[in-house]
Amino acid sequence: MDRMLSYHVEPVPRSLMADFVVAHHYAVRVPPHCLLPLGCFVGSDLVGVASWGYGVRPRHTIQRLFPSLGTADYYELNRLCMLDSEPRNGESHFLRLCREYIREREPGRVVLFSWADGMRGKPGYVYQADNWLYGGFIRTEFYVTAEYEVVHPRQVITRCGRRDRAFTRSVGLRRVRGRQFRYCHFLCGHGLRKRLLRESPIRWGRDYPKKDDCVWTFEGGAETRAAEGSRESRESPRFQGVGQFHDAAPLFAQAEAEDTPRQDAPGRDMEVG
Repeated sequence: MDRMLSYHVEPVPRSLMADFVVAHHYAVRVPPHCLLPLGCFVGSDLVGVASWGYGVRPRHTIQRLFPSLGTADYYELNRLCMLDSEPRNGESHFLRLCREYIREREPGRVVLFSWADGMRGKPGYVYQADNWLYGGFIRTEFYVTAEYEVVHPRQVITRCGRRDRAFTRSVGLRRVRGRQFRYCHFLCGHGLRKRLLRESPIRWGRDYPKKDDCVWTFEGGAETRAAEGSRESRESPRFQGVGQFHDAAPLFAQAEAEDTPRQDAPGRDMEVG
């Protein structure tokens, strides 16, 4: 805890943040829509980075969460990583410092949003420790090679023009389906927060998912429960990479996710849209 008390947050060049992510994050690349790269420092030593910006469809994302908001009202956390030598709960402390930094310097930002990647065995403990609201999960999918290298569905379409079952099997790809978990944290006052929660088609709460809620299904196989991904290894439970072929290819759009209707509470077995 004494070391975390020495953390301070400053903006860093995007190139420095990207180099840190490549060296220390399992995804090994930075999404293109990074608007605010922040670094976590102990003295002059960089020990962590956070990439704040948008996903592939910024307006669509925020208005599916809170219909009255626009892109200027939120940030999405695209990457968060720290050195393995930092305390186990260092990320949640860094996350809190990022919130305080954004609230003070960008008072127009209303809410922060992020996904926890259940496909990597991550139910979102870092958000839970920082008291974020949980908004259920979506089902998503990707493909893996025989070496468990991840290939994004849209990447298959872009490169190959098709992704029907017969074709993907013929080229050695297996489809994997799993969950991603939604989280948000409000930066606004209590009145606006209450209004946004009323208007949201998602039921937000703190019935948090845990390790056993990280499940996936291999094509042609049974459901598997994830071994929790560890920060020490920076590795996913089984899968490698972030969704690209090894050789260069055009950019692809965000995967479509299958949502189900809103339910009364964000229970661990529910899926909300």
